[in-house]
Amino acid sequence: MNRLPPLHALRVFEAVTRLRSFTAAAAELNLTQSAVSHQISNLEEFFGFSLLDRRKRTPVPNTAGEELFAGAQAALEVIARTVAQMRDTNQNQIRMKTYPSIGFLWLMPHLCDFYLVHPGIKVSLTTVSTESPITRWDEYDYTIEYGNGEDCGLNAELLHEELLTPLCSPALCPGGSGSMKPDDLASMMMIHPTTDCGDWPRWWKAARVAPRDSGRAQKFDTDYMALAAAKRGMGVTISDPLLAASDLAEGTLLAPCDLSIRTGKGYYLVSAPDTQPSAPMVLLRDWLFSTMRKSQRIEHRMAEDSLNRRAES
Repeated sequence: MNRLPPLHALRVFEAVTRLRSFTAAAAELNLTQSAVSHQISNLEEFFGFSLLDRRKRTPVPNTAGEELFAGAQAALEVIARTVAQMRDTNQNQIRMKTYPSIGFLWLMPHLCDFYLVHPGIKVSLTTVSTESPITRWDEYDYTIEYGNGEDCGLNAELLHEELLTPLCSPALCPGGSGSMKPDDLASMMMIHPTTDCGDWPRWWKAARVAPRDSGRAQKFDTDYMALAAAKRGMGVTISDPLLAASDLAEGTLLAPCDLSIRTGKGYYLVSAPDTQPSAPMVLLRDWLFSTMRKSQRIEHRMAEDSLNRRAES
């Protein structure tokens, strides 16, 4: 057999050339940008000549690069089809990709219930913190995406519409759920669940109140870290009650204020375009929506109980 180039470097080269971006290829392959650049350098060292024109900001393959890209893409597609055919012998495995917060805080706690009903179906769950520019549908059967629907693809079904409300430890709200007004929260430490810190400003705008010290805040990049900090009394965070359902039920978190807002975004179940779902995929899809409806009913009941307690006080 003729000597082959480094296969990992070949896959990296295919992604960079297809996406025309080192950054996008790094995100898709879960690598750092420097690792991607290193693999391209290894490949060019193997051949002894350059494959990409680096004079422009966008990596563009030269003549040799175009020739290698065509061959590499065809070879990778053959490998992907072979893997898919081998996986067809085990149709009961479903591969899912999701964001960590909804995967860890909602899906994973309910997955045992799915296995009780469908013990022969295995769900392989992968969490990805950042949005990949393109989902490789040879690697996943379903993804749970966050967005407004339009940016989630044609095969996107709204699983849950996002609702944001302040949440904190009972130690910070002795009066119980719904006992505080928005102005009462203005002097408390704000805990941001996202790095863009965009959720709290939306809520303050709806409440028509400004925080007294906006610089006094703690920033995290996931809801589950922000909720863990709030549970320990660090301050008040803002999140979807769906993600805090177990803590709200156990009383380790509560909603100090009754004001909740909808963001116009949500979590969408997305499947590959132009693909007929297998029978196990249909069972999982139906279970996801049924379980979500039950979760939302519990969430609405808790909100009504909070309003009733406030009316009685």
